[in-house]
Amino acid sequence: MYDLCIIGGGAAGLSCAITAGRLGLKTLLIDKNNKLGKKLYATGNGRCNLTNMNFDSKVHFNSSATAYNYFIDSALSNSYSKKTPNQQIIEFMSSLGINTMEDNGYVYPSSAQASSVVWAMLDAIKSYDINVVQNEEVLSISGKYPEFTIKCKNEAFNAARIVLANGGAAYKSLGGSTSGYQIAKSLGHSVISQRPSLCGICVKECLDAVAGVRANAQIKLLDNNSTVVQTSKGELQITKQGVSGICIFELSSKAGRLLEEGINPILDISFIHSEDNKKYNQILKSIDNISDCNRTTIGFLNGYVNDKLAAYICDTNNISGKSMVSELNKTQLTNLVESLYSLKLHITSLYDMEQAQVTAGGVNINEINPKTMESLKVPGLYITGELLDIDGICGGYNLTFAILTGIKAGKSINDKNKSD
Repeated sequence: MYDLCIIGGGAAGLSCAITAGRLGLKTLLIDKNNKLGKKLYATGNGRCNLTNMNFDSKVHFNSSATAYNYFIDSALSNSYSKKTPNQQIIEFMSSLGINTMEDNGYVYPSSAQASSVVWAMLDAIKSYDINVVQNEEVLSISGKYPEFTIKCKNEAFNAARIVLANGGAAYKSLGGSTSGYQIAKSLGHSVISQRPSLCGICVKECLDAVAGVRANAQIKLLDNNSTVVQTSKGELQITKQGVSGICIFELSSKAGRLLEEGINPILDISFIHSEDNKKYNQILKSIDNISDCNRTTIGFLNGYVNDKLAAYICDTNNISGKSMVSELNKTQLTNLVESLYSLKLHITSLYDMEQAQVTAGGVNINEINPKTMESLKVPGLYITGELLDIDGICGGYNLTFAILTGIKAGKSINDKNKSD
């Protein structure tokens, strides 16, 4: 009989197991993969972006629940100290022997290798004599506190408490699955439909001619009333499928939510880097001078964007790139400049789950106590990390959430044991 059984050997599950082991709890960790921390190895393009020094729950997370800011602040608070989430992560990593470094606010292990983090966590698991069962998928959970029965394909286990840390459905090739949602639902939880997040966006327009082009851009996500829903900026990557890059990843969660609501969102892309119309107006005023020059239309646009993108803008405005600027009328020139300042692409869908870094949707957070991560429906059941209906933007926010909710669950179970 175990004090707790943790299902899932990712960031949340490993953090919970280490915390429980340090507190002397008899712990079982079950993972369906043949390797613990499988997704963690790929985090941050293999560098493992642990957290962010600019952490702000009010900006960096999305949820279908109206009170998600309160939930995140409570879930990531430390009742034992007043340390911020990023400070807690750095301290936890240090306790594992992992030194950290900062790069433009992003926090990585000093080795710049995700493997060093995984290995340190696995060493800790061994140190605290945690029983690990791998290549075993949980089929069902029955019973109730203080004795749950965890039935697997080959054997069954008993534990006083359960921690679900199965992770999300993203990256199936790295162990992503819907098993955690199915278990949570079987135990009485409501689960919000899942969709990809931190992924590319598919658009209606054919982008074959500009596939492979990268360009710095400022991007607005618009609803069907042309209201700005979210903004982002950075390097835009154009593919045959649509658009990608971190600036697009950060818009994908809300774009997906709009699509689910039956709204047809639009990406409004500006290649002119100005927060107002100043630069735009300067270009318009300079048209008369440009017209006197011996420049082709594609040459004029190439002064601002990649030549393939310049040709695409010409085509979308039904203007030959070989035509001279002096041959165009004021309306045609204005339309070309407008395309530099506001190129609109119509969103049709998101890239699929295998191409997504994170899963949006999940267990309804209104059914979880954020101060303990314990279920409000099933006493003795705790739910952590990506399995919950919380998703963050790039920059270590999702990993911070997974690690700290795992730690919180472990500490909460220890506190409950003391009070029982």
